Amino acid sequence: MGKEMKGYFVGPMPVRDFLQEFLPTSQIPDYDPSSFTSAFAVGTFNDTISINAITPFAPQLSFVDTHKYEDMKNCSKLNSMVFNIKSDVCMYPDGCKPSSPNCDVSATEIIIEFKWSPSHDAFRHPGADSLVSQTEKGMDTLGQITSYTAAQLGTQFRTHVFSVLIVRDCARITRWDREGAIVTSAINYNNDPDLADFFYCYAQASPKMCGVDTSITLAGDKEADLARSQLNIPSTTHMLKIDVPNVEGSGSLTLVLPQPVMKSHSPVGRWTHACPAFDLVNKKLVMFKDSWRVSLPDVLLEGKTYKLLMSHNVSHIPKCIAYHDVPPSIAQQFTQTTKFSSAEWALPHLPLTLHTHHHLALDIVGKKLTEFESSHQLVSSVCDALIGTSFFNPHTTYS
Repeated sequence: MGKEMKGYFVGPMPVRDFLQEFLPTSQIPDYDPSSFTSAFAVGTFNDTISINAITPFAPQLSFVDTHKYEDMKNCSKLNSMVFNIKSDVCMYPDGCKPSSPNCDVSATEIIIEFKWSPSHDAFRHPGADSLVSQTEKGMDTLGQITSYTAAQLGTQFRTHVFSVLIVRDCARITRWDREGAIVTSAINYNNDPDLADFFYCYAQASPKMCGVDTSITLAGDKEADLARSQLNIPSTTHMLKIDVPNVEGSGSLTLVLPQPVMKSHSPVGRWTHACPAFDLVNKKLVMFKDSWRVSLPDVLLEGKTYKLLMSHNVSHIPKCIAYHDVPPSIAQQFTQTTKFSSAEWALPHLPLTLHTHHHLALDIVGKKLTEFESSHQLVSSVCDALIGTSFFNPHTTYS
């Protein structure tokens, strides 16, 4: 996964610029520069940085040593592949620390990874012609932190996440979104307070600034119970709620749906979460899609595509009953990687593509194509897809 992701890192961004852009002190409650100077004295961290050293800067958060305890809840089995997500430290919001010592990527806020040898550093230091390490050990570390982030983004509804990589006496902070990842310059935490500043500001920042998708909220107990019974899923399933504007008329659908399930994808791209959901307004099951669509002028919104196909009587098209681009609550919830891809400090990387957060609901819940009961069902499904495609490419013929 590291090799797949390596061209999508942008950096090294000066760490003070990074903090002011993504965790601006003007939006941190009770931020007091004078008290900060004394609280974050040089030398607070030592070269064997530990949870005990970090905790004073963010007492509102729980730092848990998980390096011996892999995530058995979310990532132990995935598409017949074993995913060992066993990060060194998981940072949880106050009151959300799991009862088990095992890593739980569906609840963690920040994943911290330690490496004791510079040969394992995923990133290169000043003077290099590329940000990402080209060594085998460095690429292994890159794959490791990328898979951790993919697991976290795959089991939560988030606009972005932060992670920290610490290699001996240097640290880097990374902000990940669906366009790529922005990496800071190296922080010598024995001499610079920037790492402590990051934890201090993050602990006091609003959920939306930390990357929580605030368009989705927790479902109430009665709503969750009703939806679980209609969806025929276990009573322990974590349930969420969302409103999506109706296509026809005013108002919106209120949907209750389960927490997303991990997929073996790179963090970059559309990252579609599709699942059956219960419509509280109309008391029926619908199909919900959360995705990050490619944001280019000539790319039609999926909801408009369904509407266009139906207006031309294309057969076997589900009805799109609700859709919209999700408006960010604050500027930090926009994808940011492409924005900084041409910064003067950015080393060479692959071309990046703008993405926009999108929600959609269909009036029918289908089956996975892999669950077809006969070859006739499979061929018919492919045929219907080709008919839809030919509407947009009328000069294309299929045999």
